[in-house]
Amino acid sequence: MAVSVEAVMDCIGNPLKARVMLLMREFGPMTPKQILQEDPRIPPASLYRALKSMEKAEIIEMVAETKVRAVVERTFYFNKSLTERIEDVSRNDTESYSRLFMSFGLNLMRRFEEYAANGTADFAKDAVSFVSIPVYATPDQLKEHMGKIMEILRPAQVRTSEEQELRTIALVSAPPCNGFKEVK
Repeated sequence: MAVSVEAVMDCIGNPLKARVMLLMREFGPMTPKQILQEDPRIPPASLYRALKSMEKAEIIEMVAETKVRAVVERTFYFNKSLTERIEDVSRNDTESYSRLFMSFGLNLMRRFEEYAANGTADFAKDAVSFVSIPVYATPDQLKEHMGKIMEILRPAQVRTSEEQELRTIALVSAPPCNGFKEVK
């Protein structure tokens, strides 16, 4: 069964689930213990709830069970259909990637529309903003810049106080702007 785009967007929009996805992308199949070792700020109970939710949504699946003393340790990795979708991107399947990008954009627009329509929207108080920043970079430099931005944001993916509200910061690396006027 194919993973729904909505399920993927839900994970990307959730800091803990997004962190789990990033760790699995970086390290491959992982046990909950390994995830907690990589990021000890994650509350264990929250991690187990997130893994259960991601498994139910078929984002991840159990790929191995290992008995360690009296406990069975489960190893998780991306669902095969999600892995195939990720491979579509590496194969430059423009139709699949375009659909994924459109869903990403529509999900952001839906969230913004719901916020704006709820009658209590206060853009200044809630620090709601958006920005587009043109940059000069090679593909490798762009990956490096995006990685640095993710490192800066990583601590904010774990709630540390009751005052904090869940927010979404969306990063998009747009295609080259060939034909656009150069910014000087």
